[in-house]
Amino acid sequence: MKHILSLAFTLTHPYFDDVIEFQGEKIRLTQYGTNFDVELTKRLIEQYDGHVDVIALSGLPPVIKFKGGEFIHPTSLELKHHAKESLIVDGQMLKDVYLPWAMRQFVLKNQSILSKKRIGIYSASFQVNLLEVLEEFQNQILMADPFYFLRLPFVLTSSEQLNLFMKLGGNLFRKMKLKRSQVADFSPKKNYPRALQNFLNCDIFVGAMNTVNLMDLDHLKDKILIVDFATPEFEVKLRAHGVAKVVTCLPHLDVGPCMNYAMFEALLQAKSPKTAHLDENDLLGWIQRLQLGPELLELNDKEDSEKTKFAFIIHPLNKKHLFYHPKLKWFTKNFPQVLEPLENTAEDLISMLPGIFYGRIHGVKSEKNGKEVEGLIYSATETPRKIMEKDPEVVYRRLVRLAEQASLAGARIIGLGAYTKIVGDAGITVARRSPIPVTTGNSLSAASTLWAAKVAVFKMGMVQEKDEVMQGVCMVVGATGSIGAVSAKLLAQKWKKIILVAPRAYKLLELKSEIAQLAPHAEILVATDPTPYLSECHLVITTTSSRGEKVLDIDLVRPGCVICDVSRPFDITEEEALKRPDVMVIASGEVELPGTVKITVNLGLHGNVVYACLAETALLAMEGKLESFTLSRNINYEKVIEIDRLAREHGVRLSHIMGHQGIISDEEFELCRGHALEALSKKSDIIRT
Repeated sequence: MKHILSLAFTLTHPYFDDVIEFQGEKIRLTQYGTNFDVELTKRLIEQYDGHVDVIALSGLPPVIKFKGGEFIHPTSLELKHHAKESLIVDGQMLKDVYLPWAMRQFVLKNQSILSKKRIGIYSASFQVNLLEVLEEFQNQILMADPFYFLRLPFVLTSSEQLNLFMKLGGNLFRKMKLKRSQVADFSPKKNYPRALQNFLNCDIFVGAMNTVNLMDLDHLKDKILIVDFATPEFEVKLRAHGVAKVVTCLPHLDVGPCMNYAMFEALLQAKSPKTAHLDENDLLGWIQRLQLGPELLELNDKEDSEKTKFAFIIHPLNKKHLFYHPKLKWFTKNFPQVLEPLENTAEDLISMLPGIFYGRIHGVKSEKNGKEVEGLIYSATETPRKIMEKDPEVVYRRLVRLAEQASLAGARIIGLGAYTKIVGDAGITVARRSPIPVTTGNSLSAASTLWAAKVAVFKMGMVQEKDEVMQGVCMVVGATGSIGAVSAKLLAQKWKKIILVAPRAYKLLELKSEIAQLAPHAEILVATDPTPYLSECHLVITTTSSRGEKVLDIDLVRPGCVICDVSRPFDITEEEALKRPDVMVIASGEVELPGTVKITVNLGLHGNVVYACLAETALLAMEGKLESFTLSRNINYEKVIEIDRLAREHGVRLSHIMGHQGIISDEEFELCRGHALEALSKKSDIIRT
């Protein structure tokens, strides 16, 4: 029977001597915990050398590799070469081959957990193989190596900084003695400098079980921990300290107590007919044969212990909004006469200030799962004009800074409002740099606009519905744009006839082909000019980038038509809308959040009514779908469908229909309908005569 000796350098586990079964073969496994005692470790190696097939050494510092070199602690080197006959393995080759691949596969399947997060690595010098993978997925990495090794109160934030630190610190590391007191405890009770406080506020921590087990674990409450492996005893300890989740890179193998990389590599070595050490190809074969992969263990439900927080960034939409901040209420109340002369100066001065925490939204509660979420509202200080005047890079940095503040305050996702989601690449760069997921909210904005259009059409009462299909004609102007295409695909499934209008004929034909598959019942026409069809349309959606150029002649529009103007600036000006009291021009649909909502800031709306983009952020928090859901100017049709479904499930509903001058009342709809019926009657009389 083959025999393996396991020496756990950092553990004090009692001695055991068992026979285990691995891949159909019985193997004797003997383990000692040597508790940092180098001489005891040497004596045990000498005692068993030649009497066991493989010696597994765990808990020793690995080889530290950096650009241009590598080094290994002298004690590690001495112990690894102390045996004269038996093979000694430390699991490092298995880690080097297995960990990067396993972690990458895990992140790809769990991007909502391990992508675009703030991740703290206790000793990245020992975890370089994991560092490369975590950086690839746009995480913000904080490395505590200076504190871990030398008790220096700062952190590293890039591979370049880590590489320099390892080069400069190599000689010091070689001279350090391996003892329990050398392991930093990271106790949150101590008064650390800001850099280390930021480290302790990370969402996720990465370390080796042998060293994490020696630390103060209070800072891991409600956090996620990634470790190389975890014993059942360690999992119990983590659960007791309130750790939310633990990702164990080496799964439970059920082949023996306290299985670690060194012991597992020793098992593979013992099973091999080779008398020399296994190479990478041998290990790759075993990894595939055993179908190894990380495990995610849910230890404590963070959602049970506290509300999920989401954040949202707004900004003053005009100069008057500059004085909406609660701390300026006294000024606006007592000195209203001086506001207008101050507006231009205030716009210039305030735009130079960094963004601020503005207030909270309480009481948002899902109708689907009863989950309550809390909103943190931040405000950039620029008006739309100031945002668009600035270099996008400057705006990016300001938004990322607010995202970092929100993350430190416990927010797990952040939304961009108004012009903050328009500037530059529309959220992509901000999401890449943010420690938490970012969404523009445009998916729900598109969905809620169509909700508003549907309600407006029903209120006008000009179209009959049969078998859930509107027996009328709708048109989408700007149909090949991102919002236009999504709107067209959704409307075609609910309308008998749809007209697609855009300047490029080939794109229209491509879109028509797509829509025909989604809505085979619909009659689909394409045109590069809306004019010939305006007189027959009951609903027109305009979503162009005309920037003020006239896209349709409102004088030709059918009486009773609803025009839903999604474009900013508007395709239909307020003056044009006033020319046709028999046509209903709407701008958007605002929504209300479920629950007993209390909003402590002035969003320019009433009650629990919020902008749809803010509601999307809250929805994702209620669903637990913490990811960058909507980014860029391209809106995904499937995501609009998904967010529409989530809104209905959680209880986010249309609240008001907005026009150029604010909320459109039922009385205004009735008045417009009356004008439309009168105009249609006159047309009918003219035709008869």
